[in-house]
Amino acid sequence: MGKPEVTIVTEGTYPITLGGVTTWVQRLIKYSPDVKFNVLCLAPPDRKKPAVDIPDNVRKVVIRELVPRRLSKYRWVARILPVHRIRWLLGRRLDRAPRGYRVLERTFELMLEGEPLEEEMLERLYRVSKEPVRVLEGPVMYALTEFVEDQMGADERFSDLYWAVVNVCSFVLGAASGARSMPRCDVAHPQNCGVCGFLCAVKKVVEGTPYIITEHGILTRELESRLEGMGEVARELYRRCFESMIRTSYQYCDEILAISDYHREHSVRQGAPEDRIDVIYSGIETWKFPPPSDMERKFREADRLHVGTVARVEPIKGIDVFVRMAAEVVEEVGHDRVRFHVVGPIDDQDHYEECKEILRQHELERVVKFHGPQPPDEILKFYHKFHVFVLSSRSEGLPMALLEAMSAGCPVVASEVGAVPYIVTEEIGRTFPVEDHEAGARALLELLRDREMLLEMAHAATRTAEKFDITRMCEEYTRRYSDYARF
Repeated sequence: MGKPEVTIVTEGTYPITLGGVTTWVQRLIKYSPDVKFNVLCLAPPDRKKPAVDIPDNVRKVVIRELVPRRLSKYRWVARILPVHRIRWLLGRRLDRAPRGYRVLERTFELMLEGEPLEEEMLERLYRVSKEPVRVLEGPVMYALTEFVEDQMGADERFSDLYWAVVNVCSFVLGAASGARSMPRCDVAHPQNCGVCGFLCAVKKVVEGTPYIITEHGILTRELESRLEGMGEVARELYRRCFESMIRTSYQYCDEILAISDYHREHSVRQGAPEDRIDVIYSGIETWKFPPPSDMERKFREADRLHVGTVARVEPIKGIDVFVRMAAEVVEEVGHDRVRFHVVGPIDDQDHYEECKEILRQHELERVVKFHGPQPPDEILKFYHKFHVFVLSSRSEGLPMALLEAMSAGCPVVASEVGAVPYIVTEEIGRTFPVEDHEAGARALLELLRDREMLLEMAHAATRTAEKFDITRMCEEYTRRYSDYARF
C-alpha cells in the first residue's frame, strides 16, 4: 500500500501567516512522515510568500487569491463614484436574464433559507465559476441584487446591498473556482467548514474527491465579529449565506474531526451530523515541555511562589483580568510572598498601558513583571518556575499554552472559555467565569495556600497532557487518510 496523498485546504492561514492554524498544520505535516501532502491556500491579495519553512513531504503548494485582484481594483473605482450612478455603471434594468443569473438566483434562493446546496447546483456553480471576475463585474450582480432586495424586503441603499451581494458571491464563486486549482489527491482536508469546506464539497461533487473537515474554531462567532458596522440586511445576507455554505460542507463531507469536545458540541449545534463527527485532540510536542526534575523541591521548599501566563498582551487574552487577580491575591498574602509574570509580545499598546495603570494604582510594579516575547527554551524555564499557570482569556478554542504548561507540570487556574472546562478538572486546577477576576483570585488563593495539593495537581497535569501528544494526533489523522484513500 502506498502513501496517501492529501491536499490541505486553508483560507488566509497556512502557509502565508503565523498563528494557531498555521502551527497546527505545520505540526500535522511534519509529524506525519507516511503521508504526502499538497497545500491549497486561498489568500488575500498580495499575500503569496510562505511565512514558514515547507516540510519535505509537501509535494506542491498552490497559493490562490480568493478574490481576484482585478475585481478588487474594480471595487475601488466603483466606490469613489457617486452612489446614484451605480445603476448607470452596471447597466440598465435588463429585459432578459444575463448568462449565469439563473444559477446564482437559485443559489441565493437556497442560501437565503440557510439550506445546503443540491449536487446539481454545485455542478452548475462550478461551470459558472470558470470566469468568476466576468460574472462579478457584469450585469448579473445588478440583477441578483434586485432579486435579493425583493426577497429580503431590503430598505438599505441599493449600492450598499449591491456590494454585500458582490462580496458574498465572490466567496461562493471564488470557492467554486478554487476547486479547479486543487492538486489531485486521494483525500482533501479543509481547515474550516466555511469557504474551505464549500470548495471541497464542489470538488467532491464534480470529481468524487473525499474530504474530512477539521473544526479549529467557531466560524459563526468569527463571522459575527466581521459583520460589525454593516447594515442589518447586509449582516443577515452574510449570515444566511455562510450558514448555507457550512451546511453544504457538512452534507457532502466524509467526516468531521473536532479538536476538542467543546468544538464537537458546537459543530452539532450548527448542523453537523452526529454520526459523522469525532474528536481528535489537537497535539503539542510534549517532549519539548517536560516537567522539572526537582518537582517536589519546587513546590515544597520555595520561599516565594510564582504565578504566570504565556499570552499575547491584548484584550482577548484578558491580561487586565490577570493583573486584577494579582492585585486581589497580593492584598491577601502581601507583596513579598508571590510574584506574577506575563510572557508574550505586546500586540495592543493601549491594553498594555491599561494594565500598567492598574499596577500603578495598586503599587504592584515590583510584583507583576512583563517579560515580552521569549524563545521556546526560555518559555520552558518560565513554565518550570511557575507554581500556577493562569489563563485569563475572554475567548479561546483549545489553548496551546495551557497544554504546554500542563505538560511542564503546572497546576492551572483558567477562565471558562472554549474547551477549557473539558480539560481543567479539579484534579489539575480550578476554573472561573470569564472576566470575573475576583473569582479567579479566590481560586488562585485556594491553590497557593496548599502546597501539597499543588504538587499533586502538578503530577496530574503532566499525566493529563499525555493525551494531547502531537504524535498521537498525527497517527489518528494518518489512519483516517488511509481509510478514505482509494489506492
